[in-house]
Amino acid sequence: MKTKRHLYYGLLGIVLLVLFANVAGYAQETIKAEPFYLKALQNRLSEDETQMLRAIYAPTVVGVPPSDARADMCVMPDGEIRVYGARYRTPEQPKGIPVYIASTDGGLSWKQYFHKGVMGSATYFPEWGLWMKCAENAGNETGTFVLISKEGPDATTTDAVKVSRRKHEGAFLPQRTADGKRVFFTAQQLDENQEKPAVYFYSDNKGKSFQQVVVHQPEQQLVVYPHKDVRWSVGNGTEPVVCEVEKGKMLMLLRNSTDCFYQSFSYDRGSSWTVPQPSPFQGTNTTPFLLRLSDGRIVAFWNNSRPLPEVDHKQQPNAKESVLKGTCEDYFTNRDVSHVAISDDGGRTWKGVRELYLNSIRNNADFRYLGTPLSSNDKSVHQFQAIELPYHKVLVAVGQNEASRRLLIFDVDWLYETERFEDFYEGLANVSTQVYLKSVVGHTDRNGHCAYNRTNGAVKVPDPTGSTWEVVQLSRINDPRLVSPIQGLVWNFPAAMQGEVETEIYLAEDAANISLSDCWYNPCDEYAPEFTLFSFHIDKNKMSLGQYHKVKFAFDLAARKADMYIDGHYVESCTLKHDFHIGLSYIIIQCQAAKESEGLYVKSLHKK
Repeated sequence: MKTKRHLYYGLLGIVLLVLFANVAGYAQETIKAEPFYLKALQNRLSEDETQMLRAIYAPTVVGVPPSDARADMCVMPDGEIRVYGARYRTPEQPKGIPVYIASTDGGLSWKQYFHKGVMGSATYFPEWGLWMKCAENAGNETGTFVLISKEGPDATTTDAVKVSRRKHEGAFLPQRTADGKRVFFTAQQLDENQEKPAVYFYSDNKGKSFQQVVVHQPEQQLVVYPHKDVRWSVGNGTEPVVCEVEKGKMLMLLRNSTDCFYQSFSYDRGSSWTVPQPSPFQGTNTTPFLLRLSDGRIVAFWNNSRPLPEVDHKQQPNAKESVLKGTCEDYFTNRDVSHVAISDDGGRTWKGVRELYLNSIRNNADFRYLGTPLSSNDKSVHQFQAIELPYHKVLVAVGQNEASRRLLIFDVDWLYETERFEDFYEGLANVSTQVYLKSVVGHTDRNGHCAYNRTNGAVKVPDPTGSTWEVVQLSRINDPRLVSPIQGLVWNFPAAMQGEVETEIYLAEDAANISLSDCWYNPCDEYAPEFTLFSFHIDKNKMSLGQYHKVKFAFDLAARKADMYIDGHYVESCTLKHDFHIGLSYIIIQCQAAKESEGLYVKSLHKK
């Protein structure tokens, strides 16, 4: 009997193992599906246009969209790309005139057109001959609707399917599951308590009716050191984005008030979702985006950035009640840098974590006023929408406000680089150096929205050794107009688990802190040395003043340590201070002077 019982349980175990393997195999099946428009788009390119598109490698700006990035870009069946929005806003006509820009050469160039009363940006499902988009009203009705048309973006009339009596906002364009049977989209619900939980809508009957699933909200930010007060936390877990990363498996990323995005998974095409947990993606109160490529790879767009710690809002002049309660932000200090990464294994691991775009007005002393009030209140490079182009290229819309938002094209092969070098030949285009000016708190109608005005911190100056080259100086200037006197330089390189980062430094006086991080920190963040993965202090006891020294950091995240060498000689080690995400991708150099100081000079940076 014992033998038979063991045999029975053994066979049962084998059967269960086989069943599990089949389910796991199904869940791990890569989705390979080419967008309907890709061949048409490629076929309409001339020989010169093909050559120009192929030549793009690193992110290249190709235009300025007429709307904030989210759901206004679509592709026509013939390969024409359109981005809808509005321009020519005035105080008398604050909504402006509806327009769209169109490209017939794969995003290389754009022409503007006027439109009125049309469907606008929508998703085309060619097998059904239907276009779909989401709307917050239809005629005189309010709620949440899916607009459906056979004509497409130029349609003047549509069929409206009411999917909820509640109003939802921030909806992305509808998508379809890999099996072709389910249409879905995401949005955030508005309820009586101003909470904004994530909602997944789906239809299994070609959009005739929709079901909805409300997803659990993530945890809120805790007021712990170094924070002295609350962040904007109402609506925690908003602006959900979803991608079917493998057949039968869906990934949802959720914006929230903590220092990382939360993620939820579905293994039944979205009918149910796991309780959201912290994801590998760092970021605070910003909106990510996920794009699946034809070959099944997943591209992630997000703001891998850490804002300055919250100050005591009660001590902020003019702070509104909404700021004190955490129902509105005081200053966004993490929206001037956007990132992109790629996964070859259905989102299990990620490569790249490279800066997609640095806000072109990140150092502007007039930051709060640019584009206001005739464009978006926010001026940032957060929020994204992306589509695949031929030849392994991606077109992405990023940002808010015409002063900041851009259309870019890049080659996904760029994300697989492992080395980067910077000698400031292009000036400070590839680094962050801004410092903040004291500004009015929160959102005001006349002078901007939740942002500091800024000015240059570290700048290019003549080489102190007398060469004809210019180098970057990080000093300390005690200016009462500044939020912080700390000057810093923040530089990104391809994420790595191990490697070497080198820099050439001339220490004029006092000292410097050099931190290695897996996310962007503000150049003037006094807490960066404490909360980054590794940090090192350099002063005259470790290197002689008045000459350049080569400083190398050899890091190994698996071994949880980094070693510092100066001019080839080992100096000291640092043990990993915090858990890491994806890989090391930043060096942050800061002048650490207690009083006004000439500081230090940086000649080059190199990630090997």
